[in-house]
Amino acid sequence: MNARTLALFCVVSILWGVPYLVIAEALDAGLGPLTVVAGRVFVGTVVLVAVAGTQALDLLRRAPGKTVLLAVVEVLIPFTLIAVAERSVTSGTAGVLISLEPFFVLVWSVVLASGVRQSWARIIPGSVLGFGGVLLLMGTPGGGMGAWLLIAAAGCYALGAVLIDRWFADLLSLSVSAAMLIVATPLTMLTAVTTEGFPRWTTAGATAVVLLGAACTAGGFAAFFALIKNAGAHGASLNTYAAPVVALAAGFAIRDEPLSMKSVIGTVLILLGAGFCVRQQPALPGTSASGKATRAQHRTVEH
Repeated sequence: MNARTLALFCVVSILWGVPYLVIAEALDAGLGPLTVVAGRVFVGTVVLVAVAGTQALDLLRRAPGKTVLLAVVEVLIPFTLIAVAERSVTSGTAGVLISLEPFFVLVWSVVLASGVRQSWARIIPGSVLGFGGVLLLMGTPGGGMGAWLLIAAAGCYALGAVLIDRWFADLLSLSVSAAMLIVATPLTMLTAVTTEGFPRWTTAGATAVVLLGAACTAGGFAAFFALIKNAGAHGASLNTYAAPVVALAAGFAIRDEPLSMKSVIGTVLILLGAGFCVRQQPALPGTSASGKATRAQHRTVEH
């Protein structure tokens, strides 16, 4: 791993590990969870459209129905679940639980594809380890029932990744992300205004939202795809293990969140479970191995 690749890996791990911390800060600043979602989606859209606007608009014209479905599954629902969950779950725990996504990618791949029974050899040990870790985390301070919302969010991210792999394997992933954010912007804004009203913005809240949208979402993707070019899909997928550690460490260091032995062991179990799932993803019909590996491991509009 050369210096550039290592630097990109660190940047992606940080940008995809700290969103949960920033979401918590935005909530502490008095913003409602749906307002946080709408704000970050809007900012992320502005940045990504500037980078991949033409390709994104072409995709919207070519497959509007599929793009809308992906915007709901991959943006609206999981972003909302995460923000709502963080009212009762620590940011570190949120980052760790979202790392269950590779397990759900494998499950959805088996459900939606035929002839991949051997994948259950990955799912069973991965699920035992992963959900053993979940049980430990739910028994720690800052865990609670909000953890189930995060698990559901991980499942949504995974379903979206599998659908993208089936529908848009031949397209630049950045353009797919931009197209979904374009569709999600009015949906999230309408949801936020009708349920939470117009927010009272503070400097802290606005800063957190801009950071979420511009750096964690748009910047994270730019860095991630640059990392793929330098390290390949497999090397980039190792971010699955680094980002949750960043989330846990950031919550402990910056927000003084509790870090017990249960939290550490639970995190290790979840990452081991994810390891079983990412070792061999089943190929979906009509997709290439490289496209499958890339999309199965990344969070399309991360968190």
